[in-house]
Amino acid sequence: MPPKDQTLISIFENNELKISILYRLYAKKMPKFRLFWNKLADEEVIHAQKIASINIAELKESFQETKFSRGIISYIDDFVEKQINQAKRGKVSHIEALNVSLRIEQSLLEKKCFEIFIPTNKKVKEVMQKLEKDTERHEKLLRKELEKQ
Repeated sequence: MPPKDQTLISIFENNELKISILYRLYAKKMPKFRLFWNKLADEEVIHAQKIASINIAELKESFQETKFSRGIISYIDDFVEKQINQAKRGKVSHIEALNVSLRIEQSLLEKKCFEIFIPTNKKVKEVMQKLEKDTERHEKLLRKELEKQ
């Protein structure tokens, strides 16, 4: 669970980085699918960089934390952390990794994580729309890969 004094945007950024760590672990555990997982991991790092590029002034006018937003992001963060620990400890199959990853990407979309920002600032709005689009694409890519198995 992220510290209570951490801003929601930094929790969101760290969450993207944790997802990339999980995907890199999958790449290491499954050399046959290394390119697939590394590509997803690279995109998650780019997401974190985009979030980090938003400056404080832009955030203050474009961001409003609700009583649900911190809990939602923290829930996903905890789930990803648990999956990282499981992947480190044991063997994981490509199908298991796909199912876990699909659950993560779907959670981000279903919980409307990209809508916790008020779109009053153009840059913040563009960053969040791009992240949402990429997450939708990840979800489709994971589903497609799962169908192949």
